[in-house]
Amino acid sequence: MKVLLPIIWHELTHCIARAFEERGHEVRVVDWRRYAKEQNRHKIEPLCIREAMDFHPDVAFCQFQAPGLITDALPRALNSIGCYSINWSGDVRHPLPDWYKQLAPHFTVTSFTNWPDVQEILAMGHGAKFLQIGYDEHIYYPPPPDIERSGVVFIGNNYGGYKYAESQSRREMVAALSETFGDQFKVYGMSWQGIARHESIGGYIAEPGDATILRSAAVAVGWDHFHRPGFASDRLTRATACGCAVVNQYYDGITDEHPWVVPVDTVEAMVEAVGRMLEAPHGGSENARNTLAQHTWTDRVKQIEQWWTTARTESKSTS
Repeated sequence: MKVLLPIIWHELTHCIARAFEERGHEVRVVDWRRYAKEQNRHKIEPLCIREAMDFHPDVAFCQFQAPGLITDALPRALNSIGCYSINWSGDVRHPLPDWYKQLAPHFTVTSFTNWPDVQEILAMGHGAKFLQIGYDEHIYYPPPPDIERSGVVFIGNNYGGYKYAESQSRREMVAALSETFGDQFKVYGMSWQGIARHESIGGYIAEPGDATILRSAAVAVGWDHFHRPGFASDRLTRATACGCAVVNQYYDGITDEHPWVVPVDTVEAMVEAVGRMLEAPHGGSENARNTLAQHTWTDRVKQIEQWWTTARTESKSTS
């Protein structure tokens, strides 16, 4: 299978190309991000189309996640060469941005990491599928068994106000953990001054530097800006991959995807669960094994292979 990857290309997405290659596919990456500045954005779609016309891929796995980068010209070009085209997003925004809906008729599949967005596109009569985010197992993995782990960490930004549905509850969670656990708790990310106690603020950490922090923590917590079926930040997968005991905000699907993670519905339940975990952390090694077995990008590539194979079979049966 020949795979075109017009994706947001950086250190943490190399693993997507590697996963396709390790499955035996020929891959061409389109690094459109170099044209992301406003004055160069008009170059992105022609670049992607040129690469597609030259390469003639069987599958295009596209990641743009922002309006104004492409029009229906790209998916139409992919369709003209018989390419199975996927417009995938690991982001959540509410309401679903119009550009996804406008382009959905032209992509074979519009794919998300949450079920409500998938269902909205399906209700419009267009192809849509759920594809959970993957992670890089070469970066996120447990420490040696003799490494001592301690404390609890949360990694995430505070954007202020009520920008997202769970922005306020996330701040309440960080404030409660900081107040309860003091210097046993560290929050890494932007703008936590005035929310967490001074000794709890660890500062901003750039990915993949978070892997070192996660490998040293006994417990990691997760609380996302959006609370919807299927959705969790990739920080959850990174924490489990690094072998942390994890307490995470509940979402529909968490017990199937991460059976050793402790799910909670409220800030109060989060504080209580973290207290128990700090006294006796458990589930970390099981988290790491489960995540490596089910949540790498290789696992997501296998799903994409199934989509493509099914589509080819259905096409042959109707021709």
